[in-house]
Amino acid sequence: MRPGARFSPDGKRLLYYRLPSTEQIDNNTYGTYELVVADSNGCNAVVYDDRFKWASWGPDNRQIASLDTRGIQIIDLATRQVVRELPRKGMVQHLVWSPDGKWFVGTANGLGVAWAIGRLNADTGQINAVSETDRYNCTPDWLGDSEHVVYSRGIVPDSAGWAQLWGATGSGGERQLLYAEDARHIYGGCVSPDGKYLLFTRSQEDLGKVDNSQTAMAIIRWEDTPMVGGDSESLRAEYPDARSGPLLDLSWGWEPHWTYSDVILAANQGVDIADSRK
Repeated sequence: MRPGARFSPDGKRLLYYRLPSTEQIDNNTYGTYELVVADSNGCNAVVYDDRFKWASWGPDNRQIASLDTRGIQIIDLATRQVVRELPRKGMVQHLVWSPDGKWFVGTANGLGVAWAIGRLNADTGQINAVSETDRYNCTPDWLGDSEHVVYSRGIVPDSAGWAQLWGATGSGGERQLLYAEDARHIYGGCVSPDGKYLLFTRSQEDLGKVDNSQTAMAIIRWEDTPMVGGDSESLRAEYPDARSGPLLDLSWGWEPHWTYSDVILAANQGVDIADSRK
């Protein structure tokens, strides 16, 4: 299995994690397995073992950041050497390096009673909460301006509810609903490179383990947000200014990612992706 795929900023490379076929994908652990970096079409894959957890591309396409027990590590991919280290300040997973290289965002503890979205300054190491700190929040990503974050706004501890897609500034201001839907947990939100579209997954069960095969991908337009999907009277009452659509269902999938670069499929080159690792 190959979860957690992310294209490099130039669209030429792809990183993902390799799990044994006997393992179930888990939204909270997939980034702790073997890191693999390949060409964007899956060819020339190189395995970096399981030392580099929750990896994220740096803006120069040559470095990655990862979460180690000792801190956030900056790694040179060519040499596999750690070139810099920062205290992780409670960052636990879903680490993402900002496009301008100045910030990290991720799921963090220690900022409140539950998981919050934390933003960490790459120079000073200072951290602040992007999301509310009284509920579970996760799977953040950056907009291209490195000033705004999209994230899944989760459930208040010991309460029922559905995860929603929200946005905020990196400082935690301007928090706003982007998409919500009854009977679906919205995770893995990311924004198209031109900032016009939102891509995310809609799960019928809360993620943890992605073992029910009922998680689908969808796209909406940013200009149509805030949006409420379906006919939920309670969500309509809670967000009276929310719109209704449209939403493009991309069928089954989990936490997709964007690139605008052309990707020539390895299969079209006569290459078996499964056998392309080095």
